[in-house]
Amino acid sequence: MANVWRSERLVYRAIEAEDEPFLSSIQADPESWLNGTPRLPVPQGKARAKRTRDGHEKCMLAVAICLAAPQPTQSDIVENIQPVPIGTLKLRGEEPFIAHHRHASLGISILRAYHGQGYGSEAVKWALRWGFRWAGLHRIELAAFEWDSGAIRLYERLGFVHEGRKRDLFWFDGRFWDLVQLAMLEHEWRALYG
Repeated sequence: MANVWRSERLVYRAIEAEDEPFLSSIQADPESWLNGTPRLPVPQGKARAKRTRDGHEKCMLAVAICLAAPQPTQSDIVENIQPVPIGTLKLRGEEPFIAHHRHASLGISILRAYHGQGYGSEAVKWALRWGFRWAGLHRIELAAFEWDSGAIRLYERLGFVHEGRKRDLFWFDGRFWDLVQLAMLEHEWRALYG
């Protein structure tokens, strides 16, 4: 059986208290912050990273996306070779009294230095596989801000279907923007990737 916590180039692991400085680095990047939250763009401190980590603990799945550690050579000390975190991914399920509907919302954030290298696609495909194969989900949905056209194109390429938009929902950079809603059903995933 393949390692459920790996994809081709990435490893997925739990987000720990020691990751709070890493979470702060994601939140300190203006592009990552503005494309990941509708909150006002104000500098974020350590307390925000702790609240983010606490929020991840309430998710069905919340992982650090890491570059797999290189294969050690004879001169390497194996304990010192660790996967390098480059982002986070979460699947937020419904509350227990409506969990029988079997759907979850996906969220992903990757450090800007790792954009454009296919890591986001790889991580989302992994999350889809995990959600449909291991968690028994029927539907995985996500939303993207209209101004983040790169994310919308990525989700379309991966097979997510447009389901609607909330018009003029967010004030950003001097105007109102839509929230674009997309989703994938289990049978659509199986047809594409199964």
